[in-house]
Amino acid sequence: MDEKNFVQARIGEASVGFEFDETDGVLSCAALIYRFRREPADVILDALFAEESEANNGGGRIVFDSETLSLYLQRDFAEKIDGASFYEQVNALALASMVWNGEIVEHAAAKVSAS
Repeated sequence: MDEKNFVQARIGEASVGFEFDETDGVLSCAALIYRFRREPADVILDALFAEESEANNGGGRIVFDSETLSLYLQRDFAEKIDGASFYEQVNALALASMVWNGEIVEHAAAKVSAS
């Protein structure tokens, strides 16, 4: 990660990071869902990825960063869009990350522990 092309922000209670890749011209937006204290078991990650759907991902996709042990919703912007659309899409991602943090992670963990 190039520190000069990365910025972090708070949108309400959500933590959102933006990184620009000059090579590809892509702006990535990642909304933090959950930060693990230690490496999660594969069964936990599988259960979390199984919960992903268009209805709950805020227009992004689930990404696990093994270096930071963090689960994110990520959306990439390859083409320039107007400010209102950008705000709407980033806000949807941030709101979805909060639903994931507050409900979906717990639901997935309960499924794993019940099996």
